[in-house]
Amino acid sequence: MIVSFMLIRRGLCLLLLAAFLTGGSLRAQNRPNSERSPAPIDQINPLVDIVLPRLYPIIVMDVSPSLGDATLINRINLVVALGMMDAAAPYHETAVGMYTRIPRMPESERSDRNINTAMMHAAYQTLLGLLPRREMVWRDMLSDHGLNPDDESSDQSTPVGIGNVAGRGALQGRLRDGMNQLGNYQDNTGYMPVNSAYILHDPSRWQPGLRLQGTGVYTVQQFVTPQLANTEPVGAFDPREYRAAPPIASDPEDWGAYKAQADAVLEASANLSDEQKLKAELFDNKILSLGLSFLHQAQENNWSPADTVRGYFLKTAAAMDGSIVTWQEKARYDAVRPFSAIRYIYGDEPVMAWGGPGLGKREIPASLWRSYLPEADHPEYPSGSTCGCYAQAQAVRRFTGADELNWTVAYPAGSSRIEPGFTPAEDLTLHFATWTDFARDCGQARVWAGVHFPAAVEASAAICGGFGDLAYEYFRTLLDGTAPERPLAQSLPADPWLTTARAQEPVPMVVPPPTKPTPESCQAVSDTIYITAVNSGVECQPLDTSGLGLLAGYLDAVKLSGELTLGVQICFRAGGSLLFFDESSSPPTVTQLTTYGVSGMVCGWINRAGTVMLMSSKFDKVSGFDAAGNSIAPLTDCQVIGREHLSFRDAPGGQRLDIIQAGVRLRAVARTAGSFKVDFQGDLGWVSADFVLAEGDCG
Repeated sequence: MIVSFMLIRRGLCLLLLAAFLTGGSLRAQNRPNSERSPAPIDQINPLVDIVLPRLYPIIVMDVSPSLGDATLINRINLVVALGMMDAAAPYHETAVGMYTRIPRMPESERSDRNINTAMMHAAYQTLLGLLPRREMVWRDMLSDHGLNPDDESSDQSTPVGIGNVAGRGALQGRLRDGMNQLGNYQDNTGYMPVNSAYILHDPSRWQPGLRLQGTGVYTVQQFVTPQLANTEPVGAFDPREYRAAPPIASDPEDWGAYKAQADAVLEASANLSDEQKLKAELFDNKILSLGLSFLHQAQENNWSPADTVRGYFLKTAAAMDGSIVTWQEKARYDAVRPFSAIRYIYGDEPVMAWGGPGLGKREIPASLWRSYLPEADHPEYPSGSTCGCYAQAQAVRRFTGADELNWTVAYPAGSSRIEPGFTPAEDLTLHFATWTDFARDCGQARVWAGVHFPAAVEASAAICGGFGDLAYEYFRTLLDGTAPERPLAQSLPADPWLTTARAQEPVPMVVPPPTKPTPESCQAVSDTIYITAVNSGVECQPLDTSGLGLLAGYLDAVKLSGELTLGVQICFRAGGSLLFFDESSSPPTVTQLTTYGVSGMVCGWINRAGTVMLMSSKFDKVSGFDAAGNSIAPLTDCQVIGREHLSFRDAPGGQRLDIIQAGVRLRAVARTAGSFKVDFQGDLGWVSADFVLAEGDCG
């Protein structure tokens, strides 16, 4: 099917709107105008006209307000495109799915309506699993176009069943791929920065930035998704076999090189042109740069909806695979960003540079220098943005057989995100004739933006085109049907180089130095609990368990009170999870603390009075309590039977992991007031008590 230019252009306009809405409140959910009937399902491009216009605003609101967090954006795009591609595979002459092998449909069934219906249901299933909070948006995505979101059919002879099976297969296939989706993408590698946001202990290593979030409100950067380094790639390769050369200029022992690369960034900063500023902003927005450049290519080549999805999957897989190696090397070198090095070298000495929005080139103290774009939340070397651009460019070249791009992006006068009203001084149009031009400018823009040294860009440019080739080689086997059925993705073992290199490093400082010594009463609370307070006046007491309810799984605890506004770090020698009782409310509220490791201890952070308890590692992620603070009761002789299809979730009311067919008998091992914990095919998860029949001693 040839998609009309009008339909694709309409979709691109919606995408551009979402891409430019990178700040403030985004209230619309992109619902179609109720006075205008949507186009028939066989006359649209589902990815361009429906899925991405719904998805991109949600990414802005829920995932990445700046659209600069490539690792999370790519992960979501990859799974959605994978589900849609696998749903289209049974309608192709030779293609097979990556995680599903659905029987090939006869030629008489290969209509645009059937293919688009299958792809829409696949997108729905993946989005429901990836971003469950927005279920109503995804339901409307189907119902607004005449499809039924409640049709959970798995009949692989129908478009709906094919889409549901392919979407669930893609979601399950990547659920445990190493990105820790089930843990809300939280770091599970134990990364800790050597430097604090306040003190540069090691000028060769990454320093988390201190960011102003509002009047008087600051946050400290965290390394975003360092576990990406342990994620299973799409292409058939071992990331541990790909290494970037060391960033030798980031070591101040070679002072000449260290200063020279900082001076290169300052020179670029001082001489920014309007074109360079806008290219920096363009490539910082991963949806606008990586997404819309590809969709422009799809429009120029008149690709069918299925081919658009296939190309979108390929380009996203290439960028994702490149990011895995990039993040591996970022964790390995943990390299300093330009802002830290410039302040370290020059202190308060004057330097010539960009002075801030609308201020142009001027002399300022180096300690006040700022990059044109905010620094990303991860170490500097090598450049992740550059890698994504080079990987995508090569993947699309292989897909199309040509380097031509011919893409333009128009900026009206004063439309800059960083310098609104000033830049550009007059209307300006960026033009990228080829993918080669696109990738080169993408890399250079990171230096112009002041967020990377030139060596980081050069390192990614040297190796990342190859990930486009590797992704394409695997994609081609999916398309010609020779790809073997793929097992569910699994996290890679930790990088052995990193494990060895970091083993002897001192434990990094994780809180600002105390203003006064930590009170002796807290230091000596026990030989298994260690307290670090930022300020004095903190009091610690043994746990009083009265009135706290069922505490099965309780191992150790401490009650803290006094001057806690600046924060306290609590570490327990034994392993497990940390539960916090906020006793200021009535009844006390129960929450689980985010934990991290320090010298083999499990640690958490609080800034208000309450009791911190160490719970057994065998406890559920809700630590033995449901969201209302009610205890989870164990069961020994209980079975439940689904009265209808059941959502199998990771916690009561949590994220859906799978669908359990109606009538399946399940062994229940625990329950709360409204949910049962069951064993489903060897995995433990939760189902609603409202939709099952219980047999035996079920409490």
